[in-house]
Amino acid sequence: MRQADSTIRGYLYQFNKSILEILRLSDDDSLVLEGVIEDIDILSPTSTTTIQCKYHEDKKYTISSVAVPIIEMLCNYCESSYVGKDIRYVLYAFFADNVDGIEVSDFRGFLNTTQDKEILTKYFHRIFTIPDAFILKISNKAKKTASDKDAIVSYYKAHRNSLSPRVSVDAFWSHFSYVKAEKYDRLKELVLEELSKITDQETASTLYYPNAFSYVASLSAKASDRERTVSKEDLVGFLVHQKTILLNRWTLQAIDRKALLKAKRESLASFFASNPDMRAFVFSDVFLNNNSDTIIPFIREYLGRYFRKPKLQKPPIFVFGDKNTDLMQNVIIELYKYQQPVNTGIVGMQFVDDSFVNDNNCPNNYVCKISQLCNITTDVLERCHVNQLFIVGSVDMSLESKNYFTELLAVPTTDELRYLVGVSRTLEA
Repeated sequence: MRQADSTIRGYLYQFNKSILEILRLSDDDSLVLEGVIEDIDILSPTSTTTIQCKYHEDKKYTISSVAVPIIEMLCNYCESSYVGKDIRYVLYAFFADNVDGIEVSDFRGFLNTTQDKEILTKYFHRIFTIPDAFILKISNKAKKTASDKDAIVSYYKAHRNSLSPRVSVDAFWSHFSYVKAEKYDRLKELVLEELSKITDQETASTLYYPNAFSYVASLSAKASDRERTVSKEDLVGFLVHQKTILLNRWTLQAIDRKALLKAKRESLASFFASNPDMRAFVFSDVFLNNNSDTIIPFIREYLGRYFRKPKLQKPPIFVFGDKNTDLMQNVIIELYKYQQPVNTGIVGMQFVDDSFVNDNNCPNNYVCKISQLCNITTDVLERCHVNQLFIVGSVDMSLESKNYFTELLAVPTTDELRYLVGVSRTLEA
């Protein structure tokens, strides 16, 4: 568990550093999150700067703890130098004893003495000239067998001192910098200082910071480099136009959870204060799997809070992930037991959108509409005159529309969902 916490902390640190670098970009520059070369690639019209982040609060510095990222940079330098690319390499690292820098002699000594099998088999053919055709061939294999690795390691043990580097380590070192990084809380302060330059301090802290975090985390998960490329103008434009706090797993990890959920509840309060609004909830399969025992009580509580006055309030829509049809059927049956019939849009054995939209073939006193995600489209939601769509968890389709408000509520439990939508006044510990 401690290792998992340390890994998550490292990701959170990287996201903070990414936000800071984006906010410090010049007008003509852009930044690639999870770049081709390192964690952060900063692109200017004339050069590229790559940044690798390492954050270890409980680990003391050793050359072996930074050797792999530096070797990866050296590999890239070997390849880039042949095509004339001007690339600067930065290792941005924090350790418990937080050293000021690294001597090139220490790194060169590591290269000359390391017996690490993975390092030898994964990197050495990229930084040394290998005259043996067979060793070079198996070194370039995407997947190496155990015998391949043994042969490579044996070769290096016998010939290591005679191998010529593809580029001078000293030449690489002139393009490399080790930056003594700030502690986590100080880095966050620097991000808030930059955000306060574009808005007031309170907005920077309570709205812009969590939303910048959510924005960067979301972009970092995109598949293509183009989708992960961002400018300062892109980020600032997003922050200025986003009026509510965005929630995802990373913002809930990075920011005081109770304070963030309280602020989110307050920002959503106006949406749940209006009686005539039509609301729809889409539950992801992951959320349903983790909350199968509490989804029925949540729906009944929600109906008791927001569908007490059928003449004034509109019955909500609940959409279930496609892998939870049995749970959806159980919800429908349980509501029926409490004299709370449902409009499912099912005619015979098929979903008919006209029936779902126009309330045909269902009791006049139905309390909500329930269906599977596979039956729901933006068109269906628009025809149902939805005003607000809340997606609970992550789904693999887009349901956004300019005709209704869409909000992602990436909370893991129904307790937090109850709190956010105003069903519960307190957040359970």
